[in-house]
Amino acid sequence: MNFPRPRHRNTKPPPRLVGSVQTVTEPSEHPQPDINGTFIALVGMTLTALLANGEQPSSLARFSSVGILISLGLSVAMDLRLGGLRNLIRADLMAILAFYFLTLFEFLFSQPHFDEMIDVRTTHTAILCVDLGFLGLLLGRHFLHPRRQPFARTLTHEIPPGWIVFIFWACFFTGYAHMLIAVNFDLVEMVQYFMDPRFSQPWQRGRLGDWKALLVELGLFIYLIPPLAGIMIARRHRYGRLSLILAICALFFTFFYGFTSGTRNIFASYLVTFLIAYSFALPFARQKELVILCVGSGFVMMFATYFMLQFRNVGFRNYLEGNYEPPQSAEKTMFVDYNLYAICRLVDVFPHKQHYLGWEIPFQALIRPIPRAIWSGKPEGLSSSIEDALGVEGVTISASFVGEAYMSGGMMATLVIALIFGALTGWWSYLASPKNSELGILIYASGFFATVISMRSLFVFTTALLPTVAALVIGTYAVRMLAAQAQRLLSRAAVRGAQTRRLPVPPRR
Repeated sequence: MNFPRPRHRNTKPPPRLVGSVQTVTEPSEHPQPDINGTFIALVGMTLTALLANGEQPSSLARFSSVGILISLGLSVAMDLRLGGLRNLIRADLMAILAFYFLTLFEFLFSQPHFDEMIDVRTTHTAILCVDLGFLGLLLGRHFLHPRRQPFARTLTHEIPPGWIVFIFWACFFTGYAHMLIAVNFDLVEMVQYFMDPRFSQPWQRGRLGDWKALLVELGLFIYLIPPLAGIMIARRHRYGRLSLILAICALFFTFFYGFTSGTRNIFASYLVTFLIAYSFALPFARQKELVILCVGSGFVMMFATYFMLQFRNVGFRNYLEGNYEPPQSAEKTMFVDYNLYAICRLVDVFPHKQHYLGWEIPFQALIRPIPRAIWSGKPEGLSSSIEDALGVEGVTISASFVGEAYMSGGMMATLVIALIFGALTGWWSYLASPKNSELGILIYASGFFATVISMRSLFVFTTALLPTVAALVIGTYAVRMLAAQAQRLLSRAAVRGAQTRRLPVPPRR
């Protein structure tokens, strides 16, 4: 019998149920800034510059400090969203934050004395110079994009933990050698000199330097102690208990030296390089430990910023004992360096009262590391220093790299030098990689010393690079030694294997 076949409305096979798939973005090989965050920061700073207004210099500076802080905060939030907490550990971001701290941070607080020192018009021009500094740092960090990780062989080659311990103590004794020699290797006397007023220690070098200054320059190896200690503490499972205890003692000794020196940029450099090395050496499973350490370090830096100003001219010992006359001040407020005031004075002097210095400033910055014992005809300094322009004697005035760049060629030179700093700090981030060995972490972290301290002065940039160059040269030599040693072991093993195969087999009976 023929029965009518049922008619199926849906002739196609039923759709296959597919669960929602979430796209997981793989973390970048190296930390990098978010281009959208940079755009947001530039827009925010542009609006701040256009809308900046105030009847007093301090109110104008406060408006700019708040506006730029919000702009930078939005940019940092975009960077955090892009790659997490480790994406914020970059040289370009550290330079921007250090520059903000040196120029505008103190104006988040009341600064009544600033109004008595300068006028509104000059303050507005100086703030425009600072804005150009931020513009160059933000844009320049996107200029250089190397296809490969620079110095990849040196940065990624694993070295034994014993070598890290050896390098640590070599840097410790080399860095403190000139101090120990000056006190006839009396450690107690050396610590007592730590607590004296600044520049009164017997190991201080002269203004022009001589052959003894070569030994003093070896003190730059001290800047490698905090990152080395950070690596050892973060990867403490690889090191013996005694090595860790001694390394921690040496680290606190170095922090004590930096704190009692009264020089905040030195103490900040120690703290920053320690945190950078610790964060990159720390396993991903211990991120909470990193957050706690960063927050604690922030409070320590705020504490040091305030108290180091109190005793840097009288000495830590006299401050504790009360053997000094406290300065009379009508109102206490946050004080960093008043770099903005120095920039105000410079824009008032150049070029109206004095010509720009031109190439003299970058030339002095380049030749700064050359010892006078090697080059006896080395120029003694600028034809017109910042102190001469401000009409002061007997003190050292800081104007940040922006003030020095303005002395060189005005607004255009300020933007060009800021772009160069931005490009260099952005390029340095390409040295970071999850594949880096402990030696690679050391080299990458040591570069942050030059990053932080060069925001205060352009002239110290080349000198501050010397510890990083030394770590790179020593690391490259160590990697080559390890590679040659491994090659020799492989060759010996191959020869022994060939001899074993050639041994005659005894005849069977």
